[in-house]
Amino acid sequence: MEPHVAKERIAAGYARLYGPLAVVCVVIAFQPILEGTYGTLWETAARPAGGPAALGLMMMFGLVVALAWATLRPATTAGPPVVIAIFTVLIAVMLITKPGTGSDHPGLTSFGNAGLALTLCGLGLTIGHLVQLRRV
Repeated sequence: MEPHVAKERIAAGYARLYGPLAVVCVVIAFQPILEGTYGTLWETAARPAGGPAALGLMMMFGLVVALAWATLRPATTAGPPVVIAIFTVLIAVMLITKPGTGSDHPGLTSFGNAGLALTLCGLGLTIGHLVQLRRV
């Protein structure tokens, strides 16, 4: 099989996985991710000290756009998977460190844990995509 055909087949396979990941990321953005009275990302970002949540929303938006791009225009180059990997790492770091919550550091809700798991799965997915693109 020719290399460009193999890359297109690989990209089409990963595109089928990036789309559902984007949809679930949108759903998670509208759910409370921290225990207590923090609410959803949108509610937290609307508060006076909601800077970290607003940054999280921007990163989530960037991730969803990158996932949609990789779904609609399957990536035969390393660009889109690298962008997705960067956003997933940044979001995972924010979910782990919980910036802007003060010294109490509330736990993650089940949606927060699902969001963290999704970002780590997305990172693994992009690493697998990059490895397969490199081997062709």
